[in-house]
Amino acid sequence: MKKILIVLLAVFTVNISQAQFLRFGFKGGVTSSKVKFDKTTLSGLTTVDGVKDFAIEQGDSKLGMQLGFFGRIQIMGMFIQPEVMFTHSEGEVVLSDVSTSEVYNEVQKFNKVDIPVIVGWKFGPARIGFGPVASIMLSENDGLKDKLKDLTTETYEDKFSNATFGYQVGVGLDILKKLTLDVKYEGNLSKLGSGINLGGTNYKFDQRNPQFIFSVGLFF
Repeated sequence: MKKILIVLLAVFTVNISQAQFLRFGFKGGVTSSKVKFDKTTLSGLTTVDGVKDFAIEQGDSKLGMQLGFFGRIQIMGMFIQPEVMFTHSEGEVVLSDVSTSEVYNEVQKFNKVDIPVIVGWKFGPARIGFGPVASIMLSENDGLKDKLKDLTTETYEDKFSNATFGYQVGVGLDILKKLTLDVKYEGNLSKLGSGINLGGTNYKFDQRNPQFIFSVGLFF
């Protein structure tokens, strides 16, 4: 019995020695994001040049940034890493006049707090992980709204969500137990926006904001 207890104590001691609880650090990085939605036609809008139709569609990806704090719980080869990140993301929206083919490239900007919880495995210095992410909208600057206000006399109301949910998946590398490098993709499980109301007409489209994240972290 004593031998069994000694073996169990030795195993427990080894596990505790390999577990690193509540390590904290700060991290920052850049994002590459876009505003995704299906091409939509805005019909019969009143402008200073008469009634016109406009088309809106997603444009190119834009760079943004992230800055915040993270923690990590590691037990042997498994880890859990919660993060709280301030995120500034952008996406291009292309607005075109159907009759003249004139094109306007506008940018939608979003300031959010992202809270991912990544669960994964370590293989030496390398890591792989995935998990859910909740995003809380702090503010937005809608270049599409500003341009339509310039071009038309219609009232405009966008429909951005105050909070969204998604997932992150990625790989990472730990260097000298102090520095961490991460490359992640963030997808969306809920809508960033459900469309716009223009001149009393609802134009519905599924609007999302996926992004790639490249970050560097430093443990305290």
